[in-house]
Amino acid sequence: MVKVSDEIVQLIIRQGNLVLVGSVDVVGIPNISPRYVMAILDDEKIIFADVYLNKTYSNIKSWSKVTVAVVDSVNRSGFQLKGEAEEINDPELNAQAAKKLKDIGFKGEPIRVWGVNIKEIYSIKPSEKSKEPMISAYG
Repeated sequence: MVKVSDEIVQLIIRQGNLVLVGSVDVVGIPNISPRYVMAILDDEKIIFADVYLNKTYSNIKSWSKVTVAVVDSVNRSGFQLKGEAEEINDPELNAQAAKKLKDIGFKGEPIRVWGVNIKEIYSIKPSEKSKEPMISAYG
């Protein structure tokens, strides 16, 4: 996996832990959804929680590859984190996600907690360099 840098973590925090998650369904129809980051594990896995049944989770059950956009709208830059999603069944992480959801104003417990194992990181700052990964686990 690929490590999420302190620069990216700080940007996530500055954006109120809000990112955009892109996925596709079984027939290739794309979906994008705003999500709150619940945690970042070992600088390699971003954790999310679902309070409602939604398209994103249905999509990742059929195709686990997703992208996470961390956008710095002030500086017209940010990062795209690509990876593979998986369900998390750790009671401690589920409890942590439930507390964080309540702290940001969601009612109810998470239906599921899931994470994205980061495989590639791209800059989304407009430039010729943004078409190549900054770092990749794919080689």
